[in-house]
Amino acid sequence: MDEYLLPAHVHFCRRGDAFVFLDLKQDDYTLINGEAATALRAQLSTQAADSTARRTSASPLDELLKGGLLTTNSSAGRRLAITQTELATEQLLEPGAVSGVRVTFTDFRRFFTACTLAAVRLKWGRLENTIAAVARRKARHSPGARLDVARARELTAIFYKLRTYFPFNYLCLFDSLALVEFLARYRIFPTWVFGVKLEPWVAHCWIQQGTFAFNEGVEEAAGYTPIMVV
Repeated sequence: MDEYLLPAHVHFCRRGDAFVFLDLKQDDYTLINGEAATALRAQLSTQAADSTARRTSASPLDELLKGGLLTTNSSAGRRLAITQTELATEQLLEPGAVSGVRVTFTDFRRFFTACTLAAVRLKWGRLENTIAAVARRKARHSPGARLDVARARELTAIFYKLRTYFPFNYLCLFDSLALVEFLARYRIFPTWVFGVKLEPWVAHCWIQQGTFAFNEGVEEAAGYTPIMVV
C-alpha cells in the first residue's frame, strides 16, 4: 500500500492523545482526535519500528488525505515526523538591557525597514510564502552558525527600544517576523517557533535560538507545544 507522508506545507504536533495540524496553504489549524488520532499514533509507532507508515484500506486517516493534511505522493511529501525543538530555558534580554542600549541611525533605518516589510507581508501576503522566504534565507546564510549571544542580546534590546515608534499592534506574529527581519540585516538568523495549547485553544509564536528565548518568557514558551519551527 502507499505510504503516508506529510505535505511540504503541513506541520503537526502531538498534545496529549490529540494532534494539531497547521496547513500553511490554508493558514489554518486542525485538531485531530478520536479514531483518526488513534490511527495516527499507530502509524507513528509503526514508522518508528520499521521506517514506514503504510496506508491501509478504509483507514480513519483517509479524511486527512482528502483534506490535504496527508499525502501518498512521494514527490510532494516528506516522512511523518512530529515537530520538535529545543526547550528555551534562558531569557536573552537581561533586566535593564533595553533602557541602556545605544541606537545608531543604521539601527533606526533597519528597524523601520524590517517592521514595514513584516507589516506588508502579513497584510497582503500569504503566510506560506513568508515562511518559505524566511526559511530559504536562513538555509542560505546560517547552516551550523553559532549564535553570538552578546550581539543578539544587544540587537534585540535595540529592536524593543525602538518598537514604540512603529504604529502596529503588539501581536506575536508581527513582532516575531519583524524581529526576524531586523536580526537578518545583521546576519543573525534565529529560529521562529510556532506553538499551540488546547485548553483553552491558543496559537502563539516567538523567537529563540538554542536555549535562549528572544521575545518570550521561558515559562510562557514552555506551556506551548511546538508545531512548526523556521
